[in-house]
Formats: sequence, C-alpha cells, structure tokens
Amino acid sequence: MKSSLAVVGTLLLLGLAVVANSAMQFKEGQEYLFKMPAVWGTGLKAEARVLTSSNWNDLVEDGKESDAIYGDFVLRNTHVKVVIAQPLATRNANMTVRDVAGAVIDLTSAVADNDQLAAFYPGKKKFAYRAASFRGEDGKDVAPTGTGVSGQSASVVVKADATEQLPEVTVVYSLGEKDMFVTVTSTFTNRSTTPLSVPLEDDFRADGGKEEMVRSPNSTTDRFWLYDRYWGQAYGLDAAGRKMQLNSDARTTTIKYETEAGELQVKLAPGESFELTRHVCSSSNVFNIHDQSHQRLKTRKSTQKTYFQFLGLFGEQRDYWLELARGETVVGSVRLPEPVPQSNLPYILVLPLEPGDYNAKLFYLGNLVAQQRLTAKAEGGYIDIEADTQFGWLQGRITDVLGEPIPCKIELKPLTEGSKLDFGPETGEFAVRNLIYSPDGRIKKKIPTGKYAVTISHGSEFDAIFSEINVAFDEVSDLSAKLIRSVETPGWVSSDFHSHSTPSGDNTGSQLGRVLNLVCENIEFAPCTEHNRVSTYQPHIDRLGIGQFMSSVSGIELTGSPLPLNHQNVFPMQYKPRTQDGGGPATTPDLESQIERLALWNDRSEKLLQVNHPDPGWMFYDKDGDGKPDAGHERAFPFMDVMEIHPIDNALSLGPEGKREGAAFHNRVFNWLQLLNQGFRIYGVVNTDAHYNFHGSGWLRNWIQSSTDDPAKIDHMEMVHAAEQGRIVMSNGPYLEVTAHESGKTETVVSGQDLKAASGKVTLKVRVQCPNWLDVDTLFVLVNGRKHAVHDYTREKNPDLFRGGAVKFDRSLEIDLKSDAHLVVVTGDEGGNLTKVYGEQMGKAQPAAMTNPIFVDVDGNGFVPNKDTLGHPLPVKHPNSK
Repeated sequence: MKSSLAVVGTLLLLGLAVVANSAMQFKEGQEYLFKMPAVWGTGLKAEARVLTSSNWNDLVEDGKESDAIYGDFVLRNTHVKVVIAQPLATRNANMTVRDVAGAVIDLTSAVADNDQLAAFYPGKKKFAYRAASFRGEDGKDVAPTGTGVSGQSASVVVKADATEQLPEVTVVYSLGEKDMFVTVTSTFTNRSTTPLSVPLEDDFRADGGKEEMVRSPNSTTDRFWLYDRYWGQAYGLDAAGRKMQLNSDARTTTIKYETEAGELQVKLAPGESFELTRHVCSSSNVFNIHDQSHQRLKTRKSTQKTYFQFLGLFGEQRDYWLELARGETVVGSVRLPEPVPQSNLPYILVLPLEPGDYNAKLFYLGNLVAQQRLTAKAEGGYIDIEADTQFGWLQGRITDVLGEPIPCKIELKPLTEGSKLDFGPETGEFAVRNLIYSPDGRIKKKIPTGKYAVTISHGSEFDAIFSEINVAFDEVSDLSAKLIRSVETPGWVSSDFHSHSTPSGDNTGSQLGRVLNLVCENIEFAPCTEHNRVSTYQPHIDRLGIGQFMSSVSGIELTGSPLPLNHQNVFPMQYKPRTQDGGGPATTPDLESQIERLALWNDRSEKLLQVNHPDPGWMFYDKDGDGKPDAGHERAFPFMDVMEIHPIDNALSLGPEGKREGAAFHNRVFNWLQLLNQGFRIYGVVNTDAHYNFHGSGWLRNWIQSSTDDPAKIDHMEMVHAAEQGRIVMSNGPYLEVTAHESGKTETVVSGQDLKAASGKVTLKVRVQCPNWLDVDTLFVLVNGRKHAVHDYTREKNPDLFRGGAVKFDRSLEIDLKSDAHLVVVTGDEGGNLTKVYGEQMGKAQPAAMTNPIFVDVDGNGFVPNKDTLGHPLPVKHPNSK
C-alpha cells in the first residue's frame, strides 16, 4: 500500500476502520493505534439504570428495531449498550415479540448503534421473570432506580420463582468497565422436593425474512453469529467453550447447550443448582464477532488486522459489499460504511482475519466488480483490491409544472445485458431494490453504466414519465423533468387507512421508508396503524419536510385472535410515547369484546373503526364457524364504521368466489353488496395493508371528500366523519366522480349519502379520469347490487362513450326506480394492469374504481333494504379462512 493517507475516522475497536486524508504514510508491517470514537463519551464506567423521562435521551438511541420503554433497564459502558425488559407479565416488545420480561430486547455497540435484535430469551420464555435488582461492583444487590449503579462492573439481575415443575432461575446480565460483550449467567436451583430435569436452551430472535441477513448454519458449534449486511449490525454468542446445537428459521435461532457429558439438559436433585454462562456481543460486522469469540474462547491463532485498500471507489461506498470465503464456504461479508467525505482518496477497511487463503468478491449494487484470491498473513498486512466499477451519475430535479419540488418514485430497469441494480432490501428507505424515493424531487445517485428504462411517477393523479437513459462512465446524466397533474380531484383527497412497518412486529420495514413510500405515491392522508401499538409518522414527516404533501394521525391496528378475523384499525388514538403499546389497548380472543374495547378507548373518544380484510361470512353470519348460519358477531355491528373489501378489481366480475393470496376465498365486494341489501350501513374501503417498502403503498387508495385540497390543512376528524358517512370512492388508480340528484331537482349527493326521489327518477353524473399509464374500458351501474340493464357500457360496445386523454368517460345517466335502491358505480379495465408503475407483483391487478352506495328513498318513508341475496346464499365461514 503506497498511498499517503491519514486517519480521520476509525471504527476498528468494534468493527470497521475508514481511513482517509493526507498526513500519515502506511507501510508494510507498521502498526497504528485505532481508538474508539466518542459516540457515547469516552471512559464511561459500567452502569445499570432504569429508563425514565429524565435520562431517556442520554441512554436510548432510536434504532430500527429499538423497543425500549420507560421502566426497562439499560446496562452500558463505553462499548456496549443493552436494554433488558422490565420483569412484568404484560411486557411485550411488539405484536409477535411477546413475553419479553427479563429478556434482552435491544443490543448495540457504540460504533453500530443500530439495534436489529428482536429479543434474546434466556431459557426460551419458559420462566416467568418477575423480580429485578441491580448489582454494583461491591456485589451487593439494590433496588433498580433511574440513578442506578456504576463502577468497574454493573449488573442487572432478574429472577423467576420456582414451581413444582420448574426450578428457581436467577439471570445475571453483567458488564465490566472495558467489556465488549455482556455476560449472561443463569443459575437454576431446584426448590422442589423431587428431582428436576432442566433443558439448557435459549432463543435468539432477529427477523430476517426480507433482510440481507445471514446466520450460523444449523450445526453443533462453539459459537453463534448473525449478520445483517444492509443495516450493518452483527451479533455473536458463545457459552464459555460449551458446545451449542443451533436450529434456525427466518426469525429465531434456538440454541441448545451441551453438558460435559454431551447432554442437552441437567438433572437437579432437590436443593441442587447449575450455572450456565453465555457471552453476547454486538458489532458492525461478523469478522469482529468471530475475533471477539476467539479471544474469549482462547482459540485465537495470531489473528491480526488486515488492511484492505479499495482502488477506484468514490462516492457512495455503502453500495459496495465485500464477501470473503475459505474455499467454497463464505466466512463473512460486510457492507462498506460511508467514509469521511473526500473526493479523490482511496478507501481503507480494516478487518481482523485468521491467517490463510481467502477468495474475495466485491459487489456493487448487486454486480460483481472485483474477484481475487488473497492471503491474510499471521502478522497482518495490507491488501489492494481494485474494483472494475464502470459507473456514472444520475442527477436531476423533478418538479411540478410550476417548477416546485415534488416527491416522486423513480424506477430504473437495466436494459444492458448482464447488468443488475439492487439498492438494498424491501425494508429500506430512500433506495429500495431498483427504486429511488425522493421526498423533494432531487436525485443524485451513482449507478453502473449502461442503458436503463426510467419511470418517474407520483401516484395516479399524475402522468408518469417513461424514458430511457444511457449512463456513461464517470459522466453525469441529467434526469430532470416535470410531472404533469392530469387528473383533477377538487374536494377529494387520497388516503390509505392501513399500512405497516417494523414496530408492528410482523415485518422489518423501516417506518421512515414507509413514509417515503406513501408521500412519493401522493397519499395525502395516512394514519399510522402499526399492529398492537399506537404510533406516529409525524417525526418522519417533520424530518423530511413533507408536511405540505402529507397529513397523518396516530392510530393502531389491534390484531387479536382468531385470525384472520379479529383485526381492526382505529384512528385517531391518543399516543403515549415510550410506554407499553404506545398507550393502546390489549387484545382479546373475543372479537366483540375487542371491538367494543377499541370503540370505548381513550374515554370513549370519537374515532373511526375499520374492520380489516374480514371473512364476511364468519363475521356476519357464522359466529362459531361451523358452516351453519347464525347471528354472527352481532354485538360488534354497531361499532363498525367501514370494512375493507379489497381486492377492488373483484368488482369487475361479481360472483360469490374471489381470491386471497392465490387461494379461493369469498369475493368481499360481492358479500358487501349482499350486506347492503340486508340493511347493513358499513361502508367500503380499500387499503394496501403494505408491510414492505418496494411498491408497497400507492396501488390501492381511497378518495375522501374534504373541505381542503391542501394536505397540510387536513383535519383528521373531518376525515373520520367523511369515512363514517361513506363519502369515499375506492380505487387502485382510476379516479371516479359520481353525484346524484332527483331528475329535475337541484339537491345533489355523493356516495354514502341519502337522496329523496319521490318521482323515482335519478340522474347520475359520472366522470372517470386516468393518468397516461391507465385506462378504463368498462363502466356499469349496480342497482341493489345487480347490473342495470341499460347502464352497462364497454369501449367495445359503446366506443362513442369512452375517450382518450385524461377524461375517459363523462356522461349523465338516467335511472328510473320503482322502489328504494342503493346505487353503486363501477369502472375498470378488464384487460389492463398496473405494471407500468407498480411492478410485476403489485401491478397484476386490473385497474378498477368503485363508489360507495347512494341510498335512494322513493316512497318517502326512509330507505328500506330489499333483502336480495343476489342469487346466492348469504355467506358462512369460508373453508380457507384459517
């Protein structure tokens, strides 16, 4: 290595070292002392403290998977921070990470302060930890407080009382002043009068279904490791030399410990005890995890710092990752962190490696750009890797027609053979797979050279821009453009009432990424609806400066059992930050009680209650699920305001059967029409229920009538009232406008409202608009759920009624009613799809839109439903509803 470089930022002690600038000469064999950056302050004593409002900002950093709340315990020193859940029976980290009392729920290092741990459960949740204390360096236990204990060592102690079947268990989480790991010691004591067999096992949960996460293979080994490459967090565990048996799925690794005799359990006579010790650590990459484990287990064989210099890397280093293998076995990979900003200096990465031969591969946005064999020497040394990265720059500014910045989604599809583009997993934020989310329309991104198909979009009220661009080596390609709003929606705002991110517990999508996805798709009102936790998008909206484009409010999805029936979204909800479930209610297996609890929560405050993607038969007509009609969950009916009836394109081919995730299921649209005929006034909504950030939000939306078209001025209670009254149009793209009045009269109503028409003659004013990437070829009116004999139009049969351009249909329709009826208008494109803007997965749906019903009273005695079941029995629980 011959470059003149200086140390301006190093992370070696716990992970990576980035070396740049010009003052220090690196020479073969020369040693340098790399010091820990002052992330948490230098020279901290080991300390244990209770989290309170007064010390929160000092002790807690918000990581993507951070689950700490007031009352939890923090154990930390200069290098390590551990959050241990307070030992309460009600303590859950989130919907699926439950019963965490006494477990580790957050674990980070000073360098990689980005928690990716769901939970480390000592004893696999078999023991009820209900007592806690702190232990100082004097070895004495004291009650846990906010001031806590500090010194050369500090410990958090949790205890589970014995039963006749289970031993007493005391778990001590201890941290020395200079430790780079937490020591976990479980002491099992048999307090019963009979012998006990005690399994030696833990669960280590870190959800990796959609992450770039790898972990130890299922085997018998002396250490466990896990690494999330994209989010830059690694974990390790050993048992002080004790062999471990590992068994993992995408979420949880079960770790079973062997005794000296090779058993996976110990037999304890009455009064006898057994001690199990583990070391758990965190770092920025898996190589440091291995190195720490070698040091603790004294198996280290002259592991030394190996300095990698990457030549030809400039700009966004995080888009590169290095993989090292011994033979065919990959021993680790690491995403390169961002260097201190410099324009023309090499990039240095320092890794502790065991001596030997390695196969190295360097990837850039999914493309292999360097491959070579190398040797890590016992005395350490320097290795050059020269990347054959052919890249150029995309740079531009996307605006509206007035030249003002506008959020947008940019999709880039490589057209050059063999070229790839992968910005990162579906859990990401500003760049996800082949998408860029720009909250202000600005783009500056380095990508591999070649030709790309480019799609720039901002939801279904705007024309998308479709083009091709050629990115030349080391040149800037301009991507500036203006997005044209072709669909006008005065008096109506777009919304999605149902989406998720990692606080929900059933996914690991970044919540910031969810907000970026929503605003770039022009969702103007989006309540925050995480599973079983009241939460808020507002900090992200404020951080991004997008309040003029998007409004939000705190809410919740309460997900109980049985599934999939017992889900409800509610907003607004009072958010109580840093408390259990954000101040939300607990679930219950009784659906009627859960809905009632939600409706009455926060001192009976007014809120919208949405029934989420129900099995309509099970919900309304078959409470016990035995396939025989009954009264359904009737106690809950008065509390229900709206009901999800997606997929919306099921409205184009009405019948009792539809699809859910590829399997046969009730057609909710058809069942909803049957419900309306029986007298239910539960209005329809469609939502994405998005869990990840790759095209997740935007492809379903509701337009809600609003007194303002300015998202910054949206009143969330006005949204509640409009939804309660059914003033909603459902769509996956086409914008459908429908008003109704009695022919010859002036009183006009919209969907969800009642209309008196003594003459029986009703005029519907119908207008459909689409952006340039959508079309409609059919439109029809449903009268009490049945197609009107005349008002059933297609582009093939009625070419004069359908247009090109943004306005696809614009006509007044006259309807003569003999009795009360509810009127619904449906439009769509039976041969179309959404793939131009929403990709292959989300884009398979047929474009469709549908109004909520307009209730027409002909006889003047108020609207009376006709009880028609539309030629099919009212539904009962579907066999595939599990």
